[in-house]
Amino acid sequence: MAAEISELPDRWILPLRDCEVTAVEWDDDAVRFRLDPSGEVVVGLAALVTEGSRAVPEARPVTLSQLGPDEVQRCVGSRVLSAVGFKNGALRVIFDNGWHLDVPSTGSFVPASISAGESVTWSRDPLEEVPPAGS
Repeated sequence: MAAEISELPDRWILPLRDCEVTAVEWDDDAVRFRLDPSGEVVVGLAALVTEGSRAVPEARPVTLSQLGPDEVQRCVGSRVLSAVGFKNGALRVIFDNGWHLDVPSTGSFVPASISAGESVTWSRDPLEEVPPAGS
């Protein structure tokens, strides 16, 4: 991998920068982005994708399941610009094709994990889920 995990007060910078997406595999309930050098991003079908940041007013987030397998294959060949696992359970992976892959920390639980090499580098534990506001 390109670097070690960097820990900040609210997040971990995960060592995926410049990794290339070599394959996208669909399971019944998850999408696996295979990376080179050896690694992967695995997220539930309810993970969100936007063209650019989800924070801008014109963002139109869609789930991976809404995009479908054929559209998500467009990610093959792109490189990871940034991968951040937040301590509140959120995940954000930015690809050089302009896609932002997000797993929010609130709402329905969406599984997510990052592997670098042979070990799990970061994963979202359902027991640590942050409840939605007003619960």
